[in-house]
Amino acid sequence: MPRSAFFSKEAIAAAGLEIIRKQGVEALTARALSKQLGCSLSPIFTVFKDMDEIQTAVRQAAAALFADYVKDVFDYQPAFKEYGMRLIRFAKQEQNIFQLFFERGNSLLDNAPAAALNCLGNIKDAYQLTDGQILILYRQLWAFTCGVAVLATQSPDDYSEEMISEMISTQFISTLSFLKSGRPLENVTPHLKFEGENTIIDL
Repeated sequence: MPRSAFFSKEAIAAAGLEIIRKQGVEALTARALSKQLGCSLSPIFTVFKDMDEIQTAVRQAAAALFADYVKDVFDYQPAFKEYGMRLIRFAKQEQNIFQLFFERGNSLLDNAPAAALNCLGNIKDAYQLTDGQILILYRQLWAFTCGVAVLATQSPDDYSEEMISEMISTQFISTLSFLKSGRPLENVTPHLKFEGENTIIDL
């Protein structure tokens, strides 16, 4: 007869997520998991084939945790800023779990860009932007916000709520102002400085 499983997949994944939350990504091992659950390895590997399956389940649990964290952002105005603020807040509060989001080959944030882009939906009509301009706005804000989130995991105390809010607003207003100006983008390529050269672009 097959061995009985004492823990569900969800319970094991939750235990793995708790290990990462407290000790970091590298701490998730079979031995640590059995200690966290208070059992031998047998019940764990009755449910899962190997550690790869466990790690996948833990990543899915992390993605679900973040999805729940941002589930009501569309109740806020502007939604895109609420989403960005929460992404950075989550990074500060769950530093070890947030590291999972940017592992190579990871898909934890696969749905996040679409959600962030949807948050800009009402901006298109409000500011009479084209689809191309919305895409530029999204790319600038998404890359900027993810960058701030990563920095905030390194020095949480250096990024207050007020500072983060001001940074996102500055990035949004700057990009929007450029898009509405109608000016073509001057893609500056670094080069050796000429004698007497001071300006980069003409404003």
